[in-house]
Amino acid sequence: MPFFTSCSDDDDPVETVSAADSVIGDYQGNLSIALVTDGGSVPTGDAISQTISVAKAGDNAVDLQITDFTFMEMPIGNIALENCQLTSAGDNTYNFTATSSLAVAGMLEADIDATGTFENGKLNLDLNIDNVSLLGNPVSYTVEVTYEGTKAAN
Repeated sequence: MPFFTSCSDDDDPVETVSAADSVIGDYQGNLSIALVTDGGSVPTGDAISQTISVAKAGDNAVDLQITDFTFMEMPIGNIALENCQLTSAGDNTYNFTATSSLAVAGMLEADIDATGTFENGKLNLDLNIDNVSLLGNPVSYTVEVTYEGTKAAN
């Protein structure tokens, strides 16, 4: 006697959320800025309120934007970190690295190296702004920026 089985097709579909979908949004927090020279590190700003916007660039990639960045009362403008690849580091934790450049026409140019972590609704970000050139003249310092923020409610 033949034996037949059937599978129910009314099972609830499993909804998967991409890494990017789980971290996109606005993060509100504080920046700390330090000027690093051969002589050491000099704080130039602490607990500066800042929102960082995180947008989806792919299932496992995001774009970050810091708007109206200011350093030593010098308005720099926006800093964009694009296509940051997210790497899983455990439950609800994603690491990323990024490189970018910064240019303020006729005033400043620099390279940016970034590392960051999204973990349970929080964003930690470290920026090293290097190879700084002011008014076309290279300078011998690095600007270190740290950020800690919490994802805003939708």
